[in-house]
Amino acid sequence: MAQVSEPRAAPAQANIQDVFLNHARRDRLPVSLHLIDGRQFDARIKNFDRFAVIVEVDGTDHLVFKHAIATISTQRSIANYLPSHHHP
Repeated sequence: MAQVSEPRAAPAQANIQDVFLNHARRDRLPVSLHLIDGRQFDARIKNFDRFAVIVEVDGTDHLVFKHAIATISTQRSIANYLPSHHHP
């Protein structure tokens, strides 16, 4: 009897949001967080998941829901957001 193998799922490509947030978190970059209600504050990203970002502002932690964030900017550019794919 022939064996049927199930198709393998392609490895999940890192999304640009996760790459950006991870870089800022790992390098402890200061970021400027702009909320959709117009408020803005300077922070450091401590952690994040699909729905929220934990940031440190003036020594205290804040849980900010991603749907409330308009933009996050860094003071310096990030060299490469996504790994390049080389095809032979």
